[in-house]
Amino acid sequence: MNPLYPLVAQRAGHRCEYCRAPEAIFNFPFEVEHIVPTSRNGSDDESNRALACRSCNLYKSDQVDARDEVTQQVVGLFHPPWA
Repeated sequence: MNPLYPLVAQRAGHRCEYCRAPEAIFNFPFEVEHIVPTSRNGSDDESNRALACRSCNLYKSDQVDARDEVTQQVVGLFHPPWA
């Protein structure tokens, strides 16, 4: 398990920080992932980590932004409340 899991999971309230699904409904812990991937020069510290369900983590991959279908603007995928 990721050594940052306890800290990130508590901060996230044990919910996926993308889809907000509660970790309790799954039979395994969520993943601690990089908000800005290291492949895009993201840091390895706790402020660049999010708790993610497997589905969201796989879907996000190394993306950091996407086009909003309503406004057509490019927006960030994640806005951590602690930043």
